[in-house]
Amino acid sequence: SIGYSTVSMAKVAQGYGGTITTIEYDEQSAQQAIKNFRYSGVAECIEVIIGDAKEIIPTLDERYDLIFQDVGDKTLYPVLFDRLVALLKPGGVFMAEDSLFPVMDADISKPADVDRMKRMKRSFESLEEFNRMVAHNPCLRSTILPIGDGLTIGIKTG
Repeated sequence: SIGYSTVSMAKVAQGYGGTITTIEYDEQSAQQAIKNFRYSGVAECIEVIIGDAKEIIPTLDERYDLIFQDVGDKTLYPVLFDRLVALLKPGGVFMAEDSLFPVMDADISKPADVDRMKRMKRSFESLEEFNRMVAHNPCLRSTILPIGDGLTIGIKTG
């Protein structure tokens, strides 16, 4: 979104001569993130790609040491998962934010809440599918840490 997590990771990556590639769907958020990267002194080690992750990720051919997935649309987690694991180097780390994301309470007597509950149900079902995919992936040794809304961490084996 606006680069908060990316700035933290970039400060570490800089110390090792590393670089970060980040994908942002929303142009306005991407521009704010770029400003934040400049302000934080990490812009030179970050490549920002603006567009739809579903279209961009299949075109990537670089192998990564770490992949951090934090997509607002949680239904994308299982859609992107296999390709993201394929992009990891052996020994690489896969992380996914909000993997235990809760379903919020809503008053289903209100039309707006009915729509929100339908979206939340789709998100919840997608995260359940994603968590099963992670747990059963033979290329990952993984766990979910119950921190905040959940943090999945996996190490890619040979």
